[in-house]
Amino acid sequence: MADVGMVVMVAPSRRGDIDQVAKSLEAKGFHVQETIPRFRTIVGRSDSALADDLRTADGVEAVRPQATFHLPPMDETVPQ
Repeated sequence: MADVGMVVMVAPSRRGDIDQVAKSLEAKGFHVQETIPRFRTIVGRSDSALADDLRTADGVEAVRPQATFHLPPMDETVPQ
């Protein structure tokens, strides 16, 4: 499958253990890029086939693909 960006939400009860949750995700093949304790969020990349396995990690509330978007190039004739 494809390597995709993913956002993992940590369960409220495990907010203080976000680093431990990140380590358990890494053990399952998730490449952690950033942890954001304030928002209970772990951002990283993984094979899309691992999403269901990541959801079973202790302390994980949700796993979803990371949304991306692109703005059109700046142009004086197109309102931004």
